[in-house]
Amino acid sequence: MSMLTEFRAIPVARLDELERRAESDREDGEFYTFLERNSRELLEYNGSGYIYATLLEYLAEQDIDLEESEYDQLAVKLSMTKYAFCTALTVSHKRNYLDQLNPEHFDAEELGEYYNEFNGTSDDPEEVGQDMREALRVLHANVSQIDSESVVLLLGV
Repeated sequence: MSMLTEFRAIPVARLDELERRAESDREDGEFYTFLERNSRELLEYNGSGYIYATLLEYLAEQDIDLEESEYDQLAVKLSMTKYAFCTALTVSHKRNYLDQLNPEHFDAEELGEYYNEFNGTSDDPEEVGQDMREALRVLHANVSQIDSESVVLLLGV
């Protein structure tokens, strides 16, 4: 079974209410309706969302840490109650890493070799590396949409 990913931009001012609606004793429909009405969907990656688990780890090893922010508590809560995973991308991530996230800075074969090593697979490094670069292109485009008034949520669904 494959996992999909979704990128949603949400105003910082709506995050507290989103977190309240993510409580496990609240109705799921209420949460998803709130998210739909108070955020906008960004560019999506059309491949398996599992690639982001590998990509985020690879980037962290390159000193591009996208998994920590001032909204970690929200990301953890959403990961535990609503999604397979959640990462909250902020204006600090944009300021610190946008240029480094340009997919042109990454070699597809190196990405593919990392993917195989990380996942214990033997996929064609060039092919899976191109998939990783495409995921990186989508990530880069969505991080570029962040401003001081919004956060982008990377959601594994």
